[in-house]
Amino acid sequence: MKPSRARTTPYALLGMLSLAPMSGYDIRKEAAASIGHFWSESYGQIYPVLRELAASGLIRRRAGRPSGGRERQVYEITGRGRDALRRWRAEPPGRATVRNELLLKLFFGEPESAHHDAAWVARLLEEETEHLKDYRRILRQITDEQRDHPSLPFWRITLRYGEHRSRAVVRWCRETLEALGALRQTETKGASER
Repeated sequence: MKPSRARTTPYALLGMLSLAPMSGYDIRKEAAASIGHFWSESYGQIYPVLRELAASGLIRRRAGRPSGGRERQVYEITGRGRDALRRWRAEPPGRATVRNELLLKLFFGEPESAHHDAAWVARLLEEETEHLKDYRRILRQITDEQRDHPSLPFWRITLRYGEHRSRAVVRWCRETLEALGALRQTETKGASER
């Protein structure tokens, strides 16, 4: 099996396995803590894709530590898998699609909806502020724990993207809350004059 360019899940799994041998559960857990900040995978796809990758010789199964009395299936990337990952990494990335329901709702907003729109934006502001704290914590943690890892500069690059994105969203939220506040004042003033 040569993973399809349109399907990125096989490459995401190969990438995770290039870091260390893992079980499907470990991949899910590690992906959530690392690439999960900028990439989402369908967890229902992990095991079927692992089976496809193993059947293609890009990864291999090996016995892992028993967990709860059962032997865990741990996967490791093969030389062929590393080659496939390198080839994929050398190809230009596909164009990112943007689907943002909040922006869609704001685009179709009306002055009388400004009150609940502001609540949604305020919630996003809180979330992005928390993300900024998380990024700083993760950066300190990986710098301390993975100081000598050759991928550390690349991990920092992706963390910095997250930081920059969250800072931009925080600024946008503050501007938007101000604009929605002005709309609410205009709506309230108009209603009292009617």
